[in-house]
Amino acid sequence: MRIAIAGAGMSGAYLFRRLVNDGFEGIDLYDAKKTNPCGSRPCAWGFAPRTEVFDLIAKVTDPERFELQRSGTISIDGVDIRSDMLTMNKPALIKEMIGDTELKQGPVDLTKYDRVIDATGVSRAYLPPIKDDYIAECTQYKARSEEPLGFWFRTSSVGYEWCFPLGGDDYHIGFGSLKSDVGSYRPLKDKDGHDLSVKLLCKCHSSVRLTSPFFSQPFVKDEKIVGIGESIGAVAPLASDGNLYAMQCGEMLLENWDDLDSYSERVLKRYDWMRTERKGLEKLMDGRTPSLIESMSMRKHLRSVGVEIGAGHIIKFLRNMSK
Repeated sequence: MRIAIAGAGMSGAYLFRRLVNDGFEGIDLYDAKKTNPCGSRPCAWGFAPRTEVFDLIAKVTDPERFELQRSGTISIDGVDIRSDMLTMNKPALIKEMIGDTELKQGPVDLTKYDRVIDATGVSRAYLPPIKDDYIAECTQYKARSEEPLGFWFRTSSVGYEWCFPLGGDDYHIGFGSLKSDVGSYRPLKDKDGHDLSVKLLCKCHSSVRLTSPFFSQPFVKDEKIVGIGESIGAVAPLASDGNLYAMQCGEMLLENWDDLDSYSERVLKRYDWMRTERKGLEKLMDGRTPSLIESMSMRKHLRSVGVEIGAGHIIKFLRNMSK
């Protein structure tokens, strides 16, 4: 069986390595030329929950070698919350999953393959366009600080600012939003709102799909092209996390390799909570506060990935985003 995987990010590289380890042969891996200094898309080095993330990565390599820093707490709008989140060296992890395989560039010739995996993220290059697609723009800096900055998020209009520790004195500090201009963003305040003094090492821009799988259908085209990860909206619409779901999609596809209808059904069922979050996001875009059901869906999701946030704080969090 001739297989092409378009996209060598987290979802594409993970599925590639799983297929190779399962004995599949004749797999071609395609990817666009990287323009970011680190060779990987920014804004996505956070992973949670640790146990499930490590169990999935352990199917392809040793996860402990890529751990940068874990934190028992994160700060959201100045409130410290117990968390199971950690940062990992995502570019190094992807590089190891790819191994010495030659990355092909250019469009995939669909006539040469029995199956084409669309792992092209927001590009969704081989699947039909999405109506009412929600794409957030993000700007991120790699920064260095001699003073500990912590692990934090701060909400703003339909988006948030973040600081992810990378170990040592290095951090990712960024801002993403569906409404605001992110291009001129510079990190100016710490988690407590005090002036921030850091050395800026590099700057990246990216985008992220917050559409949810339900609103990103179809996942399969002509019984040949199959989407995974962000190309099918497998990113939390309100929290914007996606590394875990990139790997989960690969596992679901492997389990339903010969039954793509079942694959689509599994994705929709597993990520039905993203559909609820998307509805809450639509309200935020209109300047309204999400309903209690939508707010509690986000709380349940965050708690499932190890962020023990209270009901009152999640409502405050969403109200800040609706302003």
